[in-house]
Amino acid sequence: MEIRKQVLDKFQEHLDMSYQSYCDRHGIQKSFSGFISFMIDQELIGQVAIKRYTVIQEFKEAYPLHNYHKTNTVTTLSDKFNIPSRTIWGILKYGEQFSKEKFYNDFRKPNS
Repeated sequence: MEIRKQVLDKFQEHLDMSYQSYCDRHGIQKSFSGFISFMIDQELIGQVAIKRYTVIQEFKEAYPLHNYHKTNTVTTLSDKFNIPSRTIWGILKYGEQFSKEKFYNDFRKPNS
């Protein structure tokens, strides 16, 4: 489903005004990290999306450090975030569904 440009423009306008009000109320300067916190507080970024994104990014960083051994990497992330290994595997599978070629290229050993 495609969102019309007019809706996107209004979304951005309302989001910017709401964030400005939030900053004014809390006496803080606008910042990127503050904006992310605002979006999480407003539940515009859900907990599932946060968990998926974090696990995938952490996997990308940890995979080479574990000599490209997926099971060791998953076990490490499971321990680090107190998330069951099965859930980590599911998140990786989920990420794979959206961009199979990019997903695999991101995790491929150099020169393979």
